[in-house]
This record gives sequence, structure tokens and C-alpha cells, in this order.
Amino acid sequence: MMVSSNALKAVVALGCIAAASVAAPSAAEARVFFAVGVGVPLFYPPFVYPPYYYGPPVVYPPAPVVYGGAPTAPSAAAQTWYYCDNPAGYFPSVQSCSVPWRPVQPPAK
Repeated sequence: MMVSSNALKAVVALGCIAAASVAAPSAAEARVFFAVGVGVPLFYPPFVYPPYYYGPPVVYPPAPVVYGGAPTAPSAAAQTWYYCDNPAGYFPSVQSCSVPWRPVQPPAK
């Protein structure tokens, strides 16, 4: 039930007039009285929204911790040794070779 504001003002005004028309007490008996009533509200807010539902929180696992740099694969050059026939020897102990260098596999450890 909706009550307009003008109707509400009229009810309050009639209540004040009725209260004033009651036999006025003498100055010695005059008292002021205020009351707050609890009851059914005369109106409801025009827009009542349902409560918003928040889903469960999304938890992401932490990123793995990496200590130091990533391991590197051994290069192909590190697995090949070079031998010189003239003068006889391996690189880097022999710096220059008069014939082409010969690639060889390193000995097994």
C-alpha cells in the first residue's frame, strides 16, 4: 500500500489538531512528550535489489622459484677437438697448422 506524501502530511496535521483540542493542562502541569512508534512501514523503497553473490576466490599456485640461471646444453664445438698433423698436436696448444685441421672426438673419460 503506497501512501502519498500529501496524505501523510494531512494525517500528521489532523493528529496535531486533535492533540491541541484536548483540554490544555495548566502551566504547572504542562509537559512535552515525544514518542517513536514501531510498526508496519507505510511504504517500501521503490527499488530493492537482491544481494549480489560473489563466487569463491580464485587461487593461483605460486610460480616455481628458480635459483641461478637455467642450465645450458653443451655446445657442439665443446664436443669436438681439432688435431693438426704438421706440427703434431691439438688445438689450443698448437695455434697454427700448415695443413687443414682434422676434427676428432675427445677421448672418453
